[in-house]
Amino acid sequence: MTDRRSFLRGAGALAMMAAAPAAVRASSASLPAARVLVDWHAHFVTNAEISFLRQRQTAPRVFDTGDGISVMENLDTASFAGGKPSPFSASDIAARLRHMDQLGISRQLLTHTVALGFDATLPLEQLRPLFRAVNDELAGIVRRYPGRFLAVAALPAADPQWAALELRRAHQELGLIGGSLPLNAFATLDSARTLAPLFATAQSLGSHFFIHRAPASALLPGQPPMIIPSDTEYARWSIISNSHLAQGAVTLGLTDFLDPYPDVSVEVIMLGGFLPYLIDTLVPAAHKAGVNDPLARLRRLYLDPGPYSRNGAWVKLAIEKLGADRILFGTDYGVGGGDRGDSAPGLATLDQVLTPAQRQQIYIDNSRQLLARKGITV
Repeated sequence: MTDRRSFLRGAGALAMMAAAPAAVRASSASLPAARVLVDWHAHFVTNAEISFLRQRQTAPRVFDTGDGISVMENLDTASFAGGKPSPFSASDIAARLRHMDQLGISRQLLTHTVALGFDATLPLEQLRPLFRAVNDELAGIVRRYPGRFLAVAALPAADPQWAALELRRAHQELGLIGGSLPLNAFATLDSARTLAPLFATAQSLGSHFFIHRAPASALLPGQPPMIIPSDTEYARWSIISNSHLAQGAVTLGLTDFLDPYPDVSVEVIMLGGFLPYLIDTLVPAAHKAGVNDPLARLRRLYLDPGPYSRNGAWVKLAIEKLGADRILFGTDYGVGGGDRGDSAPGLATLDQVLTPAQRQQIYIDNSRQLLARKGITV
């Protein structure tokens, strides 16, 4: 995909979080040579989210158990079962930096946890101020630790006009590089087309979009139904999730939706779900339907493995079908906030299954080239 060669970056004033320990600040100043340039799939739970969710009396909400553990209660959606309340707290920046340093990961792309499904479960009048506060906080992290973090803005799919304004603010005032959106906003072409005002602004800014598996607002057309499995949930939720991922990747890759936005880069998580397994079926079917060079259209997308970084066979297949130059390193670090997350198993798996040339490309070169096209030198 052709990306914008430069983008507007600002440094507007914003609220800052509590200062991190001096040892952490010192570690950011003198790092060894990067083993991995950017982890493109890293979640960050903000204090703004915790504060907002603690004020709620119904799910989604955060509360303390009798043992004093901060947990989140969530709702069932088309993308996941809410399940039992699970540990959830503001992310620990010091622990995150130590983990990155131990593994030789130079930077992370920070996102709010799109998978929590707020786009589908919270009204727009609550989402707008929440996401604005989240974005201010993410920008504060980026500003405090230059060279360690990039970030994309939380954006509501159901209000593309407001999202476009917030995206412009994110670029021009906050120093962010794009936005995050729920995958099911791209469940169909009709749904994706409602986002045209947002993508038109993104084209003018050269934005990067991080597309995460998640439900989208019912205000968008063509949303998949909510089907809660009553048996073999461990298998059926995987089928639902990977089917949704492939559907979104097809909308973004094979339709004409992205045609007017050549300077927008799009990253779909978890290797686009079943997409790599379907390439050999989709490409000839597309040819029969009169689609010119469907593989080239799909290769407009970037894929990151996220939790599938631990599944070497899936990663190898994605490389075989779409090319190592379309894979961004990503590990799904930070789900649940606090000091939760471990990128080591995924990195160890990729070390084992990738060739030296593929490691160089996925760990270093793809990130450097993508960021260079956005005016960022690393």
